[in-house]
Amino acid sequence: KLEDFFMGYGEGKVSFIGHGLGLEINELPVITPRHSITLREGMVFAYEPKFIFPGKGAVGIEVDYIVRKDSLERVTDTSIDVVCV
Repeated sequence: KLEDFFMGYGEGKVSFIGHGLGLEINELPVITPRHSITLREGMVFAYEPKFIFPGKGAVGIEVDYIVRKDSLERVTDTSIDVVCV
């Protein structure tokens, strides 16, 4: 099943789908069901869903957002449409 490969496979499965951006590579907030941090205005985070297929490769995308007062501002200027080739 495809969902078995979402965010990794077996022991290599990643437990978060996004993380904050700043001076360090991975910062708060960590976007995972286990954390309940509130997004605050000015925070910047990466949302990066992926599928990992052992021995074959991976497919994923990272989309970065800035938290604004009443919305999220997408700052990644890349299409997020899935295209089959």
